[in-house]
Amino acid sequence: MATDRPAPADEAPGPADGPVDPPPDEQRTRAQLYADLRAADRVPATDDDPHRTPDGGWSWKGLRLDPPANHVADQQLTARRAAEGRSSDGSYGDHGLTPAVRRVEAQLDHGTLVPDTEKFALKSPDRFKEKLAKMMATEPDRPADDLAAGIHDGIRYTYIFDFEHYSSEVDAARRLLRTDGHELIAFKPNWSGREYKGINSQWRDPSSGQYFEVQFHTSESWEAKQKTHDAYEKIESPRTSPAERARLREYQQRVSAEVPIPPAALDFRPFREQEK
Repeated sequence: MATDRPAPADEAPGPADGPVDPPPDEQRTRAQLYADLRAADRVPATDDDPHRTPDGGWSWKGLRLDPPANHVADQQLTARRAAEGRSSDGSYGDHGLTPAVRRVEAQLDHGTLVPDTEKFALKSPDRFKEKLAKMMATEPDRPADDLAAGIHDGIRYTYIFDFEHYSSEVDAARRLLRTDGHELIAFKPNWSGREYKGINSQWRDPSSGQYFEVQFHTSESWEAKQKTHDAYEKIESPRTSPAERARLREYQQRVSAEVPIPPAALDFRPFREQEK
């Protein structure tokens, strides 16, 4: 599932001047939104398909990993597949992160994981490499293995809670994840955000050392996130013009403004583990 979003600190500027036409898919049904979720991690076929370069590197959309960095990415992806818990035949036992978050789900009174959680727990290889390439371009002095190890959404999950019980269920899920031994690294409530509403959290699995992401949504906030996914992707693209980026941000703000805020959701406070 596609769950990448800017951190709360990355608040966008105000809306662009003038009217903004909504994307043609703004009126998608819930069934269509779920279908889009299933398709979100599939890399679209274009003239610039992601591919391994002749020298053993990787390239897509003008981004590139040299052979050593591509090797690092492949190693990191292998480690995440092992931590997620799926066996070679696609089944699950008691070990791994997906069985762990399913155990939490079974103990929640008013919440579930999103449909097809097992299919989309792992970020696809090309999306992972795309993110690593962007990070390396932003922080060229940091080693590729350090950057890749810090990609917290290589494994990711989303819980959807009933509106009236949202805040108590978030607290319950946090408690249950900690009871299962997982370490909370960051907790980012963004119910006051202008472009995105929900909570993102980052965790560390002590048995594997892998980071993973957990998002907490209501059905309304999750559907808003899915509705604006294409806009978010275009905003993040360096190929998008400033005028179009402003228009898309205004659209995200309009969608977000329609999301009702659950009781006590604004009382959550951010948290980040102190670096050791």
